[in-house]
Amino acid sequence: MENRDQNKNEELIDELVQTDAFNEYWSYKFAKWLRMGKDPNDENGIATYRLWLSNQIEKGVGYNEIARTLILATGDTHNVGPANFYRTVDGPRKQAEFVSELFMGSRLRCANCHNHPLDKWTQDDYHGLASIFSKIENAQIVRVRASGDVIHPLTREPAVARIPGEYYLKDKTQDGREDLAEWLTAEDNPYFAKAIVNRLWSSLMGRGLVEPVDDMRDTNPATHPKLLNRLAEDFAASGYRLRPMLKRIATSATYARSSNTVPGNAEDDRYYSHALRRPLEAEVLADGISYVLNVPAQHGGKAPGQRAVTLVDLYTPSRTLDILGRCGREESCESETSISGGLTRNLHLLNGELINARISREEGRLARFFDADTAPMDIIDELYLVALSRKPAGATRRFWREQLANVESVEQQKGLLEDFLWSLLASSKFNSK
Repeated sequence: MENRDQNKNEELIDELVQTDAFNEYWSYKFAKWLRMGKDPNDENGIATYRLWLSNQIEKGVGYNEIARTLILATGDTHNVGPANFYRTVDGPRKQAEFVSELFMGSRLRCANCHNHPLDKWTQDDYHGLASIFSKIENAQIVRVRASGDVIHPLTREPAVARIPGEYYLKDKTQDGREDLAEWLTAEDNPYFAKAIVNRLWSSLMGRGLVEPVDDMRDTNPATHPKLLNRLAEDFAASGYRLRPMLKRIATSATYARSSNTVPGNAEDDRYYSHALRRPLEAEVLADGISYVLNVPAQHGGKAPGQRAVTLVDLYTPSRTLDILGRCGREESCESETSISGGLTRNLHLLNGELINARISREEGRLARFFDADTAPMDIIDELYLVALSRKPAGATRRFWREQLANVESVEQQKGLLEDFLWSLLASSKFNSK
């Protein structure tokens, strides 16, 4: 904080994108977008899948290569992580919807029973894309069968495999996934780069340039179309690498804006005139609370202290994560607005055991300060740094100095500092971003 170098923000971001915490968080984010969740009988498969994904993020593999690997995957899901991509949803139609929303940012599902009422997608596009996946057997060993069809509801005949909005695949013996992967990850594809850039923007800014992030269409245009186009072009030019794009967004003037409003922009939630505050994801908040308290949480049968963002199974039994409103696998988890919890979350932060039962634990951070006879105002400064990465403002320090001056015993002082720590963890400054 004492560094006055005008480039310190960019230098810090350069450091952060190389950390284990970066890899863990973005593996967690992509796991949610990929809807990773444990099949009751296939924990090995999902663990292999998550490990593969984490390795891709850590190595900086281009997103185009990640997508291509997922689309073309086959093999034993216990040994071949990306093969689990075909066990996420059930059936070729659901697979087509999943692929179009994830990699194209488009809701082809609206063209199932009729041509899309608000977009260009036709029933031929929807059922043609589904036909590409009709030969996939999504058992433990994912393989391509010799035959498989999707019946077109209009013709009552097998749908002809089709690249959406482009062309039909006439050769019924070929694996159309190769054509799909080539088209989708081509540098001039009009959807692929925009779809992921929009998701990354939404993650950092609280709202996509197109919102919802999986509903990009002419009748739902981007708020800043030139910006979206430029970011997509730059993303492709960089080799579809995540770190440079995330750094670019994080070093922008838009990202640096305060959440404080001025007369005239308080209601703006589209044009980024101020930062949009939104709740931290349940897993991130749970990890943050554990870190500040220095009291590890336990999720299900996992080892105490395992970070929630590293949990392979999104269904791991955890009262903490349930209280904080985690997003389950069957939800889309596509947008920042999918973070839930609401009243239950707020009440538990204020009155529940989530914080109160751990705040005075003898192994906790506060107890260690007491054992070391740390001065009360130094404790307040240190807790602010740990929780909010800054020192308290002058008015805040004066308030707590006055409160501490009025206590008559060490026990009262400890109780007041526990109240301070509780107020810090229950504040919107801590549990939102």
